[in-house]
Amino acid sequence: MSEKNAGSRWLWFSHPPLAPTDVAPLMMWGAALVAVVIVPLVADSWLLTTVRDALVMGILALSYDLLWGRAGVLTLGHTTFLGLGAYGFAVATVQFGQTPATGLAAATLCAVAVAAAVGYFLLFAGVRLHFFAIISLAVLIVAQQLAISWQSVTGGDTGILGIPGLSFAIGRHTFDLGGPRASWYTVAIILLAATGLVWLVCRSRYGKVLDAIATNEWRAKACGYHTSFHLLLVFVMSAALAAIAGALMAGCSGVVAPDVFSPVLATEVILWVAIGGRGRTGGPVVAAIVLTLLRQTVSSYSTDGWPLILGGLFLGCVLFMPNGLRPDRWLQAARRSVRVILSGLPVHGADRTQEER
Repeated sequence: MSEKNAGSRWLWFSHPPLAPTDVAPLMMWGAALVAVVIVPLVADSWLLTTVRDALVMGILALSYDLLWGRAGVLTLGHTTFLGLGAYGFAVATVQFGQTPATGLAAATLCAVAVAAAVGYFLLFAGVRLHFFAIISLAVLIVAQQLAISWQSVTGGDTGILGIPGLSFAIGRHTFDLGGPRASWYTVAIILLAATGLVWLVCRSRYGKVLDAIATNEWRAKACGYHTSFHLLLVFVMSAALAAIAGALMAGCSGVVAPDVFSPVLATEVILWVAIGGRGRTGGPVVAAIVLTLLRQTVSSYSTDGWPLILGGLFLGCVLFMPNGLRPDRWLQAARRSVRVILSGLPVHGADRTQEER
């Protein structure tokens, strides 16, 4: 019986044959791979570090799209796990003197443990929709206050400085990944690998299970699926991915502060997924990168302008783009417009005679 159940679980991750709808994601992933190789060859160190930080936010957007876009679980405090990953990495490497690889593992385990505990007590208790979102925001505020007040560990308002860069050792050889180009390749490869893995999981039969739960959880439960368990699993996976983004952010910047738990950043994450399109995998990642670069540009001129722009984008997305940016819909609309225009043109010569006949 156990072998049969194990076989049925493996069937969840089986994939259908490639379809025309799979061409665009694969081409987009291939173009991103080419960009990852070419950009360090033509960009300077400042541009590399700026775009690298935006790529880290792309990993965060991918983690939230997995939770909200695929499983339909809306949270207002997803950056809790980003902060846990950043502080977990910083505390492990600075306070306890561990290697960056150990710090990355500690950061991920810390976020996974908190997500498993919070998700178990909420999801298995039937907490859903806005109730879950409000409680997640409360968890974010508690984490922020804890980071400020626990000065002996977190450094208080100042945060933790002098965080070592990314590196790992194989035998007697140590590979330093803290430089602009090395850290670029590290973050970009992790983002590409995570995007491809999430796309494969969501394209499999298990992705259909998540779509069924997001569409109608009661119907999915009536079909025999343990919906609370699947939601908890996705919640933990998204937390682990967000923690990896936090650890990369701390390792690349060398500093972490309580601002990482900012509710404004949590709002930005929701906007990234909303604009990029829920469940479109690559769309939220691109939206996160573009909007992060836009935020850095606006903040260089005015520190108060970005919240206003963020609010305007949020209202515009709700009113005019409830399904996010959909280039495929725009292309279909353009094709329909061209057909309407061509159908209204006058017919001349032989074509008119043939039409009259």
